[in-house]
Amino acid sequence: MSRLKLKPPSFATVIAGTALFVALGGGAYAATTVMVNTRSLVNGSVTNHKLANGSVGQNKLNGSLRFELGQHNGVGPQGPKGGPGGQGPAGAGGPKGDTGAAGTNGTNGTNGTNGANPGAAVVNVPAITGTGTPPGTDNGAPGDQGFYLSGEDSGGSAALTNGELELHGTGTDGATLQGGIGLAKAYNNVPLGKLNALSYDYHVNEVNGTQAPTIHISVFGAVDGTDSKFASGFTNLVYAPGLNGVTPSESTVYQADAFAPGALWYSTGAVPNSPTTVGSQDDPIALSQFVTRDPSAVIAQISIDNGGSTGSTGSFDAGADNLILGFTGSPFTRYDLGG
Repeated sequence: MSRLKLKPPSFATVIAGTALFVALGGGAYAATTVMVNTRSLVNGSVTNHKLANGSVGQNKLNGSLRFELGQHNGVGPQGPKGGPGGQGPAGAGGPKGDTGAAGTNGTNGTNGTNGANPGAAVVNVPAITGTGTPPGTDNGAPGDQGFYLSGEDSGGSAALTNGELELHGTGTDGATLQGGIGLAKAYNNVPLGKLNALSYDYHVNEVNGTQAPTIHISVFGAVDGTDSKFASGFTNLVYAPGLNGVTPSESTVYQADAFAPGALWYSTGAVPNSPTTVGSQDDPIALSQFVTRDPSAVIAQISIDNGGSTGSTGSFDAGADNLILGFTGSPFTRYDLGG
């Protein structure tokens, strides 16, 4: 015998029964309120269209349903923190900054030791007292000093003191071949064409115009009437800093190179304002031109002196050192004047 499953009366059936009871009883009746709880509702008896829109809030939904809804809305649980990204490209350089102010000048360094030309031997020239004739000759070879001083009681003086040649006065010494007041080195007729280096350092402590330590090369055998006034061909070939564009300032050290490109010399035997003015003081030329013009000229001495002239006035004080002389076939020699 099959068992019938009776379905509990619905809320509408209960209400209908109550109404029937009232109709049949007629007369007076008592109104009764019926309470319906969740146990009275059959699962699935309340359908979606029976619920008012918005009557069920999200907080009434279980956690899994809320999570599902969140996924469908594109909102999921927060994932773990990602690692650092790679380094981005370098940014563009900034604009150039303003130029900074110039720094102050540093203090002058101490003087270094005397230098030397490649292969140049150094010969100390000790103090020489008094004046006189050349003590010897060396034909341009190093070793024999062969120097002497000139100019005592001639309107000035020369001395090897304080590690240099000191020159005082503007006058001349007519008793010498060079006529200047200074230091001379004798040679025994060395051909002028063999000389291939001549330089020196100098400074002027008391300025007198362009006067400065000067070189005189006393020669014989120059052409009479061109570079000499004598049958013997005697003359002095002169290198003067003033003639080469230098106006010295006090206590400034200069280096004179008589073989530098453009270096000019003159002969005291070439008469200015004459048909042969080339090579005179008014029209100086390179030493190599004198070698060509005077092929028989030989050196009697080389002097470094005050460059004075007859009738000069005023005061002059200067110093010179590191005289370098070089000859073909021999090494250069640097003479440390005053030791």
